[in-house]
Amino acid sequence: MPIKTWELDPNFKNEIMGEAGGERLASCFQCSTCTLGCPITEIVPSYNPRKIIQMSLLGMRKEVLSNPDLWVCLICQTCTARCPQDVRIADVLSAIRRIAEREEEAGNLKIDSPRPLFDKAFQHQLEKYGRLYDIGLAKEYYPKKEGSFIKGMKAMMKDYKDFGMRMFKKGKMGPKAMLAPKVKGRAVIKKIFKEMGEE
Repeated sequence: MPIKTWELDPNFKNEIMGEAGGERLASCFQCSTCTLGCPITEIVPSYNPRKIIQMSLLGMRKEVLSNPDLWVCLICQTCTARCPQDVRIADVLSAIRRIAEREEEAGNLKIDSPRPLFDKAFQHQLEKYGRLYDIGLAKEYYPKKEGSFIKGMKAMMKDYKDFGMRMFKKGKMGPKAMLAPKVKGRAVIKKIFKEMGEE
């Protein structure tokens, strides 16, 4: 892919480094240890965290923020553990994803991945209950992903049909799992999320 120098944003790297987790971006010296050690590259051959970082350093803002591979990272931290420069690649990618989400909210970008919806639903369940509530997560995520409650419930039932019995055996589905969890110390959890919001 040829680089169009007139479309580069020289401030993009500073924007990323201004985000929590993005501070060490400029320490990358492109050794490729992150990509070579990444377990995802065996499943998604196009996924290349080193390339995403290189493009970010060059100022290829539009290409980076619209890259579908940006949402593939599992945040397993293998890349971070192996990085000789302590770049903390998973955190850098999280910082870039937050910028992409803000751009989508502003109407400047369309994110095709369902991951932001899942991440928000997951975080909302933690904030609400203090722990993951599987059924609550599914009921919140699927309607948003599919665009309507009915379509969401149909998609959820189709997905759950495939692995529902395994979840049932582990107590993740069934009468007990349908009830919202009772968690002590919700006030502490609310305080944590309030402080996170302020940051």
